Amino acid sequence: MCKVCDNEQQGNWFDIRLLWSLGVGRNVKFWEDRWVDCKVLKEYFPRLFTIAQSKDSEVFDVVDWGQSWSGRCTSWNLSRRRERFEREKQLEGQLLGLISSVQWNREGQNRLKWIGDDQQVYTMKSGYSILNTEDQMLSLECFQLLWSLKIFPSGVCLEDSMG
Repeated sequence: MCKVCDNEQQGNWFDIRLLWSLGVGRNVKFWEDRWVDCKVLKEYFPRLFTIAQSKDSEVFDVVDWGQSWSGRCTSWNLSRRRERFEREKQLEGQLLGLISSVQWNREGQNRLKWIGDDQQVYTMKSGYSILNTEDQMLSLECFQLLWSLKIFPSGVCLEDSMG
């Protein structure tokens, strides 16, 4: 996936504005992609990420549908490299509470959506439109700041130095 803006001050402009709406969870990284509550799980549960057996698992690999597909998963296969400590068990309970609330889309396909706009699926056109709008807002802020500065006109400075 293309990275639109990736510097340390602004972060990755593209990734922080998109959220995966899950179909079956293939090609969506469980720990690294934004698919639940606008969060990247490895950032919110770093301790659990460090003990995870497979750090590059897809959501599909971790979900356990059992016998039926109801649009809500309640069982997860979180494999670990070692047994959990008491604090990690508590964290895993929080993680399971968070991910169990995810609604899966019935179409069966993963879709990128803009965060804060459940209806707008990501398209190149929508991405360009948002990028263009934000770019205009940054330009406007820059010019507002520039015009609000209290600077003497160059002619006044020149008069004072000559006179």
